[in-house]
Amino acid sequence: MEITNRQKIVIEKIYEFIADNSYPPTIRDLAQIMGFSSPRAVTDHLKSLERKGFIERNSLARSIRLTQKAADIIGILPDISYQPAGKNQKSINRFSQTIQTSQTSSKYNQAGTFFIPLLGKIAAGSPVLAEENIEGCIPLPSNLLGAYGADFALRVKGDSMVGDHILDGDIIMVKEQNTAENGEIVAALIGDEAAVKRFYRLKEGIELRSSNPLYPPIRIGKCNKTAENERSNSPDKNFKSAETLKILGRVVAVQRSI
Repeated sequence: MEITNRQKIVIEKIYEFIADNSYPPTIRDLAQIMGFSSPRAVTDHLKSLERKGFIERNSLARSIRLTQKAADIIGILPDISYQPAGKNQKSINRFSQTIQTSQTSSKYNQAGTFFIPLLGKIAAGSPVLAEENIEGCIPLPSNLLGAYGADFALRVKGDSMVGDHILDGDIIMVKEQNTAENGEIVAALIGDEAAVKRFYRLKEGIELRSSNPLYPPIRIGKCNKTAENERSNSPDKNFKSAETLKILGRVVAVQRSI
């Protein structure tokens, strides 16, 4: 079945939104992006794209997934986009070979495909991409490498970021940097534990927030000096000294595990 130019643009906007936010857009998001006055126009396009096999979705919000057919149209891999839980999905290719690190780049080229390191347990005090931190690598086509700018990947442990559609066992793609803007999702080393949180720089210090309300924020620096704590003269158990924090990088994409 043929696709219209407008429908192709919708596919491209879905992909761009996922690349920027690591989760799919809602119908309202797409209406705003496309400049439609009503979400109805987006709904009609999505129904047509689903009928033609370019997208898959369910009744949940943010469940749009680009299919291989859509990927072929705009030249991307659907595996790297967000994929909703509960579907039969491809697992990430894992490599058992020893990785020889490069002094000039963290990426490894083989037959036109780039490989970014998948980090295991990160030793405190060591460079992020030190060889002892790397447990494998993940293939990433060169066109996506440019779109994401990812330097390494981490496997998520726990459910503290489910509000941002980052689930236990997912793989996050990370652009290496030592700081972040407020609200960005970062990979950070707190002591000897890697964590994925939203970054906020406050007047009193830094706060790392989970998107699961069951997990309290982690405060770095002087954030433990709250009025309540001072009255009770008790320390904040979620307070960490500044020396324990190292920002590893900004999360630029998420890949769902099966």
